[in-house]
Amino acid sequence: MKAWLRLSTLCAVLIIVGCNTANNQQKPEEEVNGEETQEDSSTEQMLEDDEAEQEGKSEGVENNEDFLAVEDEFTKEFLVDTDVEPGFHQMRGKLDGFEMVIPENGIISDLLHDIENDAIETLIYTFNNFSERKLHDVKLMYYKKYPEEVKQNYLNVFKTEVGFDGEYQYAEANVLEMYYGSFENEDKYGPYMRYFGYLFAEDRNQAISYTHTAMCQGGEECSLSLEEEAEVAEKLMYSIRLLEQ
Repeated sequence: MKAWLRLSTLCAVLIIVGCNTANNQQKPEEEVNGEETQEDSSTEQMLEDDEAEQEGKSEGVENNEDFLAVEDEFTKEFLVDTDVEPGFHQMRGKLDGFEMVIPENGIISDLLHDIENDAIETLIYTFNNFSERKLHDVKLMYYKKYPEEVKQNYLNVFKTEVGFDGEYQYAEANVLEMYYGSFENEDKYGPYMRYFGYLFAEDRNQAISYTHTAMCQGGEECSLSLEEEAEVAEKLMYSIRLLEQ
């Protein structure tokens, strides 16, 4: 499980670095409609090229901000309803064991999805808030069946995995027993907020763990509010349903 967390972080960093590198490498002279800008162009042509360049940059920003789940081939395989509520879709795991809402710009990586022995499904997706320079990373681990006697062990190991040494809060919703918590911290990449929960079906031995991390993109300055970020994370967690097999 720790290996998946490292992979998730690596993926997020690669996405961030890629975006930042692309932004930093914009040149004054760019290709316009597939042709290089010529130094000896007329003034009129230069003005037209400048306008085209600015339009291209604007379109690029919009494409980055609005890259949607329905535009990603792998993510589309998980979507079961794209008209749940404004800004959200309904997704289902490949083992047909759980459903939840996913932000419309949530992207599931095929490199960070795994099914083990047709019984355990690990899924990680990310979504961005470009205007506030934030990246959200969500990890789910679904268990089709777990031994009841190891339930407490699952909870203890999970706290170590997410880096939490406090006590769980408890709630019941959606026919689930929910053990959850949240905290703020900072590492070499900057501040981050982590909201997490372990959810157990009340009437059968199904379970799913949920870890939501919000962080600043690429070390950029941004403001992280535990209350605000936890509200987003809580909405997603409370949308989780475990499906009867």
